Amino acid sequence: MVLLALTLVRTSLGAKDRDLYCGVCHIIAEELQWEISQVDPKKTLEVESFRVDPTGNQKTRKIHYARSETHLIEQLDSMCEKMNSYAESTDPKTGKKSYIRTTSRSGEAITLSNVAISGDISQKLKHTCESIIEDYDDDIIATFKKDRKDPLRYMCRVTTGLCIADDEEFSEADYEDDDDNGSGEETEASESDRDEL
Repeated sequence: MVLLALTLVRTSLGAKDRDLYCGVCHIIAEELQWEISQVDPKKTLEVESFRVDPTGNQKTRKIHYARSETHLIEQLDSMCEKMNSYAESTDPKTGKKSYIRTTSRSGEAITLSNVAISGDISQKLKHTCESIIEDYDDDIIATFKKDRKDPLRYMCRVTTGLCIADDEEFSEADYEDDDDNGSGEETEASESDRDEL
């Protein structure tokens, strides 16, 4: 009897945790995409190759800063502090929880309804964010180094698997062209991954 009760508690906790982790994954993806969009497209970063040519020189090349590993690491390092800008919203019809920004990035007024704002919620979001970044930081960086048609869905469903149950219509085949666009860019991206370290 006690074993059955513990199993039920774990199952219900698991469903709540999945919703929380999926919601925070969406927040991380949205924040990263916004930060990338705010970088001047002309801004570049010079990276050196680990390879040395016959004359003893290292080759250097310029890459776009917005999707560089350097920029993405900087963003992930401060990402969880942004959880203070989010609150928990509960849909009155379905009871499903979601997480929404409580402040506008542009300074415009935001209308909030069915929202719970508290220190406990902020701490829960921050802790979950830290856990996701600790577990998936390399995968998140690899996801955002490429320009994808829907980075939020790709990161939260394909890369981390945190939102698989969130969308029954989802198929990994929807993203096959995101992994290889047939132009040979994957080889260059892999090479730049090594160069940028």
